[in-house]
Amino acid sequence: MIRNLSAVTLTAVLMASTAGAQTVLDVVAWKGNEAEPAGLPELIEKFEAANPDIEVDLTYVARKDVDKVIPPRLQGGNPPDVTMVDSSLVDLWGGAGFLNDLGTGSAWYDRMVPAVREVMTTDGEIRVFPLEVIGMGNFVNMDLMAKAGIDKAPVTLDELKAACQALAAQGIAPMIFAGGFPAMLFVGANGIDPNGVSPAEYGSGERTFVEDENFNAALDGVRDLVAAECFDPELQAGLDPWATAPQEFRSGNVAILPQGAWNIGNFSSVEGLTFQFAPMPSRYTDKGLALDLVGPGWAIPRDAEHAEAARKWVDFFAEEENLTVFLKAEGAYSPYTGGVSTMPDLAAPYTQARAEGSLILWPFSTLEFPKALQSEWEDSITGFLLNIDKPNEDTLQRWDDTVEDSM
Repeated sequence: MIRNLSAVTLTAVLMASTAGAQTVLDVVAWKGNEAEPAGLPELIEKFEAANPDIEVDLTYVARKDVDKVIPPRLQGGNPPDVTMVDSSLVDLWGGAGFLNDLGTGSAWYDRMVPAVREVMTTDGEIRVFPLEVIGMGNFVNMDLMAKAGIDKAPVTLDELKAACQALAAQGIAPMIFAGGFPAMLFVGANGIDPNGVSPAEYGSGERTFVEDENFNAALDGVRDLVAAECFDPELQAGLDPWATAPQEFRSGNVAILPQGAWNIGNFSSVEGLTFQFAPMPSRYTDKGLALDLVGPGWAIPRDAEHAEAARKWVDFFAEEENLTVFLKAEGAYSPYTGGVSTMPDLAAPYTQARAEGSLILWPFSTLEFPKALQSEWEDSITGFLLNIDKPNEDTLQRWDDTVEDSM
């Protein structure tokens, strides 16, 4: 609203404005917009109330655009005061000296889950405040399962195959196995032994995929799912894993969808959709395997204009009651020990697997696998679904070639 002010009133306003001048904290994130608010509007309001001398200016930048938008600002010496980062950005920007060390002496650093702390600490420095660990597993429509006489989410391969056959017999589409991300989750859960070889050995080229018994068995496992009538591989290869696949589950057209817990809020908003979030069935465990993705965090660029205010922002999120707001909105677990669980009851099967230690950190989120390998997995697994009978070597050799090219 525009107001016409008299000279006297204008002078008073200018004087008041000067007296109460605020620090404008420039924050960039790929969360906080209408589609994915992540509790940030509420948290910004609370932060500003606790820090009346600071005004938060949040700019939403999609993750795919961050790589283009932020580097020129970092290089030009005019970065945001705080920027959202993931492990690949921490590695890239932190390695180039553009991010501040937040200090391993911070109280929150000692509370970090040991596995997360290990992968996020570089050369004795911590350049990011991690915000969340996001589960990846199976969404299971319990009403459709009940129609097939099944009362629990499948967490073993035998249970999954039996469920597919029972669902198919009732004329119910058992499973979405879209080329790309959903298929990757199954292959990862059945190729990475949580008690075996470190994923870093594959990512460094020390161990090859093509000669690995586990990953050969993982691709064979996909064929077993096809034989159990879980899905038609050629139809799944062309399915959009990010739009069509979740929408099919939302609409109640399919019983099982491998995806990330970030969909919990979206699916929970559908009236009448009764579902559970469960770990991925895996050949290594009868509990199911939780695939934990180390999510984004806050970083303070080296040349931040308002570094002190930026540190207040980080410390604000380090308070459990504030981080809890973010985690509940995200459907995520805390990367810190001792916190109150924020996950809904419908995620109990996944939470139980984590509690029993049946989990891995997703190697693409910890950089144990090179970044380029993720797109290669997506493309090559899609190709595998289009020609399910081709030798495993054709797919696995592409992964080894990508690792070699990344070194």
